[in-house]
Amino acid sequence: MSSPEAWGGDLAAHPGLGAAATDRVRGLILSGELRDGDRLVERDLAERLGISRGPVRDALRRLDAEGLVVLLPRRGARVATLTADDTEEIIALRAATEPLAVRALATARSTQHARELGRIVEELQAACAARDNAAAVSLDFALHRRIHELCGRRRLLHTWETISAPLHHVFRLSRDLYDDLGDIADSHRTLLDDITSGDPARAEAAARAHVTRFGPELLRRIPREEGNR
Repeated sequence: MSSPEAWGGDLAAHPGLGAAATDRVRGLILSGELRDGDRLVERDLAERLGISRGPVRDALRRLDAEGLVVLLPRRGARVATLTADDTEEIIALRAATEPLAVRALATARSTQHARELGRIVEELQAACAARDNAAAVSLDFALHRRIHELCGRRRLLHTWETISAPLHHVFRLSRDLYDDLGDIADSHRTLLDDITSGDPARAEAAARAHVTRFGPELLRRIPREEGNR
């Protein structure tokens, strides 16, 4: 996932304008520059990104499909407001699918996969030691995405791709969960140890505990109200 700065405002020179605009607007939402409920005006976003309104319109449609934007008939669009019901659904989907991805990965017992995930965990530990919160969040999500890519189950990967952006949105609303970066680093090292333990059942159980550990706290913080649509 690209950060807002990654494009440097020079989107007009990029051939995939729709995808580039989607990355940029997504980054603005996940960074908090665009807040929950903010109205999104095509003209204003096009001027901000330095592109025409067509790619912006395409970006808003894509982000609506991701659950980060709500398209309003004849009234433009706005940043989606996550509710406790949304959060509960996202956590439940992740808890139902990611442990299966981890079990498949653990069953394969690939030393190459273990080394690759180990490198990401090492980078995550270094970011946590440096108190680099933004890098820690990025590497956390990169690790879990790579688990889904390496597990060899395309439907599980598709599910991750469906929920990763709204999941990132959920964690953005509770950034202080990343205050204890030492704990974040340790929990991911432990998860990797479980994946490489040679025991798929142990890895699956560990993954389920890992992905649900913040669930009750996240649900406590987000009001239970009517959804976006």
